[in-house]
Amino acid sequence: MKCEKKLKQIRQYIAAILAVWLFCIHTVPVFADRAFNDIEHSYAADAIEAMAAQGYVTGYQDGSFRPVHFISRQEWASIFAKTLKRTSVNKSVAPFSDVSPWALPYVQTLQAENITKGISDQLFGAKHNMTRQDMAVWYARYFGVTEDTRASDKSSFVDQSDVSDYAQTSVWLMERLELIEGDMNHYFHPKESVRRQDATLVAYRIWLGGDGLRERAERLLESLGSGAATLNQPASPPESKKIVVDLAPEISHQRANPEIEEPKSHSPRPDPPVSPVTPTEPNPEPPVVRPDPGPKPPVTPPVTPPEPSDHSSDHSSDFLVDEVVIKAPELVNQPETYPSYQLSFDLYNKGHLVSIPAVSVTSVTYTFSDALGVFDEHGKIAHSENIPAADGYIPVEMEVIIAKPHQVLKAQTKLIVKGKTPPVEEPSVIRSVYLATYSISQAATLDPDAWSMPYVFQNAKGEVIPSGLLPSDLKLRIEDSRGIFDEDGHIANLHLIPALNSVIPFKIEVESPSQGIHFISDAELTVVPGARKKQYFAISMMLQGKDAGSTTTIEQIEQSRQLLMDHFGPNVKVTWAMENRFIFVESNRPQLKKVLEYVDQYGDEVGILDGYPNNLFGLPEWEAQMNEWLYMYRYNALNELHQSGSLGSPSVFESMDTDQYRKYLPKSLTGFTVNPEQAQWLKDHFKITSAMGWSATQYNVNNMYGEGSPLMPYWSHKDNPIVPAQGLTNNSGIVFMNSITIDPIGSRYTKDSSRWTLHPGDPYVTETDAAPQLYIAQQYLDNPYQRLNTVNYMSVILDVNWLAKNHNMSQIWENFVNHFPVDREVEIVGVDGLKQIYESVAGLSNDHTEFSLMFRGSGFKAVMDSNNSPANLRYLWTENASQRIILSKEDGDAAWSIIDFTDYTRSPVPKMAYNLDRNTDVSYVTGRNFKLHPTAPLTADEIQRVKDRLKEIYFAEEVNYQ
Repeated sequence: MKCEKKLKQIRQYIAAILAVWLFCIHTVPVFADRAFNDIEHSYAADAIEAMAAQGYVTGYQDGSFRPVHFISRQEWASIFAKTLKRTSVNKSVAPFSDVSPWALPYVQTLQAENITKGISDQLFGAKHNMTRQDMAVWYARYFGVTEDTRASDKSSFVDQSDVSDYAQTSVWLMERLELIEGDMNHYFHPKESVRRQDATLVAYRIWLGGDGLRERAERLLESLGSGAATLNQPASPPESKKIVVDLAPEISHQRANPEIEEPKSHSPRPDPPVSPVTPTEPNPEPPVVRPDPGPKPPVTPPVTPPEPSDHSSDHSSDFLVDEVVIKAPELVNQPETYPSYQLSFDLYNKGHLVSIPAVSVTSVTYTFSDALGVFDEHGKIAHSENIPAADGYIPVEMEVIIAKPHQVLKAQTKLIVKGKTPPVEEPSVIRSVYLATYSISQAATLDPDAWSMPYVFQNAKGEVIPSGLLPSDLKLRIEDSRGIFDEDGHIANLHLIPALNSVIPFKIEVESPSQGIHFISDAELTVVPGARKKQYFAISMMLQGKDAGSTTTIEQIEQSRQLLMDHFGPNVKVTWAMENRFIFVESNRPQLKKVLEYVDQYGDEVGILDGYPNNLFGLPEWEAQMNEWLYMYRYNALNELHQSGSLGSPSVFESMDTDQYRKYLPKSLTGFTVNPEQAQWLKDHFKITSAMGWSATQYNVNNMYGEGSPLMPYWSHKDNPIVPAQGLTNNSGIVFMNSITIDPIGSRYTKDSSRWTLHPGDPYVTETDAAPQLYIAQQYLDNPYQRLNTVNYMSVILDVNWLAKNHNMSQIWENFVNHFPVDREVEIVGVDGLKQIYESVAGLSNDHTEFSLMFRGSGFKAVMDSNNSPANLRYLWTENASQRIILSKEDGDAAWSIIDFTDYTRSPVPKMAYNLDRNTDVSYVTGRNFKLHPTAPLTADEIQRVKDRLKEIYFAEEVNYQ
C-alpha cells in the first residue's frame, strides 16, 4: 500500500514538473511564416501562435500582435477566462461601467469567482495596464489562494520587498510553480506593466500545465501547514537559510536497475496546430503604452538552492525525496554551443526543493538517456549528428537511485530543438508598419486638406522607431484598389469614401535600399461619423392676396411656422415675403401684426415679394411699385409712424430706420427673377442686399423668365445677377441665392416639363409622401464635398395660402418636414440670415467661394411629361467664382463626361435686358452647356482649368476630356 501511494505521488509530481518545464523554456525567434507579422523576434512567438490557434489571443486588424505593447486589464481578463474556459456569465454580478461590451462576459465571470474585484465598486480599471503582481494574484486566486492565505516564506526575488502585501503569497506561489520569473538580475518588478508577449507566455504555461499544475499548487498550499497563517494569526518564523547547489551536481554516475514503472504525464503538451488562425473577435482598444521600457523579457534565473526541510523526522539520517525534475536548458541548433551544453536535475520532497547531502549520509547516482542517442549518461552531448532539425524534439529520460532509504526515481521530458538565433539588428531597421489611427471620417465630415495617413514603424523587437532614425531613402507606397487614396496616402477621390462603419482595406509597401528591406503590410480604416459642417435651410414664406379666400390668413401663418418648430425646434427663423396687394388692404393688418410679433419673438425677417419684376416692370414702374410697398407697409403695420402725403419721399424709409423700428424694415427681395438694376435700386433706397431668385437650370422654360444661376450663394455681378462678381469693381454688393434647391439631373429639360426641386409641387407626382423632395434633400445633406464648400444650404419659397388650399401640396410639404432626417444639424434661416452667414465666411468678395455637389438621379418619373431623374446617372457639379463645371456618368461607363463648362471670367458680361416677354431666354451660356450644348468643343485652356478644378476638390477618376 505504501509503495502504491508513493508511486501515485511520483506520477503526479513528474507529470506536473514535465508540464512546468515545457512551458518554462523560452522560445527563440526563427525566420518562418508566423500567424502575426511582428512576432518573429519575440521570445514568446511559439506561445503566441499556439494560443492564437486556440482562439485565446487575437491580433490587430493590420495583422500585427504588438508583443511589446502593454496589456490592459480587460484584455487580460479575456485571455485568462478563455484559457481556463471560464466563460459563463453570472448575471447576478453587477457589471462595471468602464468595461467594453466584448470583454464584459469574461470580467463578470472572474468577478463572480472572486478572482478579481476591480478598482472600485463601479470601475474595473478596464483600460489600465495590468501589473505583474496583479497577474500573479489572479492566477493564485484561481489556484486557491484567498485573502486569508498567508505563507511564512516569501519569494526569492531581489525586490520582493516591493511586492504589495496583498500579493506576497501569490507571488511566492507563482514562483514556486515556476510560472513567473525575474529578469537576468532576478528582479521581479512587481508594479511594472505586463507586456502582451509576457502575458501570453504565462497563460500558455498554465494552459499546458492543466489539472496537474493546479494539483501541485494545491499540494504546495497544503504543505504550508504550521508555516501558514491567516489574517488573524501571526506569521510563522522564516525558514533557515538555503544551501547552495550547483546546476550539475558532482556525484557518481553508476547505473541502478529501475524498481518502479515509468510514470505517465497527466497533462502532456498538445501538438501545435498546423496553421494558427486569428479569431475574428472585436479588437480591444490598445492599452496605454508608458514611455519607460519596463523589465526585459523574462529569463530563467539560476536555481536558488533549496532550504533544508524543517519537518521533523524520526530518521534524521534518511534522505527523503519523492520527485525528480529534469532541467534541460534551451538547446539551439548551433554547433558551437554543443560542448558546453549540460542536462541537470532538481530533487523535491513534498513540493519542496531539497539539496543533495554529503556522501556520508547517502549515495545518490543518476543516469541520463534518450532514444536518439544524443546525450551520454552524464547529460552531455555525445552525438551531435543525431540532433534533429529545428522544432524537432529529443525524448530525454533519467533515473536517480538513492541508497538510503533505497529509492529509484524516474523522469522524462521532451527537449525542443530551437533554430539558430538570428543576428541582432540595429534598432532602426524597420520590420513592421502600421497606422497610428484606425478610422477615417465619412466624406461629408472629412477635411481632406488636413487629413494624412500617420505611420508608425517598429523594429524587430516591436519598439517604435523615432522619426529621426528612419532611413533617408525610405519609400512608402499605398496600394488602394478602390481609388480613395493615391500612392502617397493622400485623398485622391473624396467622394469614394464609403458609408459609415464601412472598412477600407489597402496595402502599405515599405522599401529602403540602405536597410535592405522591402515588404508589404495590410492595413484598413473604418469609416466613422466625424464632425459635420453646419447645414442651412433658407425659407421664404410668401404672403399674398387682398380678397377673402385668396389672402393668407393668420391661422395659415401660425400653422406654417408651428410645423417647422415642431420638427426643427423653436430657434427657427424665416422670411415673411409680402407682395404689394397684401400690404395694401387694411383688412390684412392682423396678419401684419402677427408677422411683427414673430420678428420680436423669434427674430424672423420681413421681405419684399415680387414674382416677375423683370418681365412686368421697367425701372420707373419698379421704383413706383417699391415706394408704394414701403408706404403702405408702414401705414398698415406701423401706423403710428404714418405721415400723409409722404409717398415716394425718403422720409418713409428714414422714419423706420431707427433703433426702435429698424428690425421691422424689409431685409430681402424674394422673386422668381431678379433684375440687376431693380436690385441695385433696392440697395440704394432700402439698404436691401439679399436677393433670392429662381432655380439654377440656366434655361428659360415654362414662362420662368430669367431662370438660371449658380448653386452657391455669391456676390452678384452688377450687370447680370446670374454671374458671380469677378472683383470689387463689378461687385453689386448684393448676395444672390437660389429660391428653390434643385435636382440638377431632373432639371435638364428645355421645354414643356415639370421642374425638379424641393418645392412640394416639383416634380409633379400623384403621391403625397414627399419621396422626391426628401431624396433631393438627402443628396445635399450627404454631399461628400460639404467640408470644402463655403456654405452648405438649401432653400425654398412657399405660398402659404396656396399650400393650405391645395391638400395634395400641403400633405407633401407636411410629410417632407416631418420626415426630414432628424440626425442632421440643420439651421432654418431667413433670406438675409443666409446672406449674413455667407458674408461672415466669404467676406466681401467671391475670391474664396466654392461649391461642389455629387448627385445621383432619384429614379422618380413626373406625371405630366417624359422628363425624369434616372437613378443610373450621376452628376458632379462644381463651381467657384471663375467657372461652373458639370460632369456626368452613367453606371457602367468607363469614364466621366464633361457636359458643362461655363466661364464666368469672360468679358464683357452681357447686360440683362428689360421688358422682354417671359419666354425669351437670357441665360448665361459661354460654350459647352449641360442643357443646350453638352458636347460643344472645349479649348485646351478650358480642359486644363477642368483638370485643375477637379484636383482642388480631390477628384481623380477617369475623365473623357474630348
